[in-house]
Amino acid sequence: MDVFSETAADFQTFIAAIEPLGALEFARDLQESHPHQTKAEAVAEAVSLFNAERFWEAHEVLESLWRVAEGEEKSLLQGLILVCAAFVHAQKGELDVALGVARRSLPKLRWGEQVYHGITVEAAAATISRMVEGASLSLFQL
Repeated sequence: MDVFSETAADFQTFIAAIEPLGALEFARDLQESHPHQTKAEAVAEAVSLFNAERFWEAHEVLESLWRVAEGEEKSLLQGLILVCAAFVHAQKGELDVALGVARRSLPKLRWGEQVYHGITVEAAAATISRMVEGASLSLFQL
């Protein structure tokens, strides 16, 4: 579940309140800055999060790279961010919105080389294109 809290203290209070309900698998305060990572490490983290169906967090990691990117790389990162956002909407049951966001990602999923830090861009774009054409999103691995 995604929870937005005003402060780090509020986040910790929330975590303390829900821990008695059961084991907490994962918690991360997205307001905290990321530890320094290389671009390759950040992309690997985003891919791992995406593949674990943690689309919002993958979006946030990619956005940290997008902010400082330029040119073709900035466009590609925006496309990947939109793919993550599409799946966030799909998780909310908003299929029409998800498909619209996925459609917007397609022109941006371009890269001069076959692979961008472990992501086979053309294969990802082809997968998203098939889903948009079929009006149905299904999980896949980056």
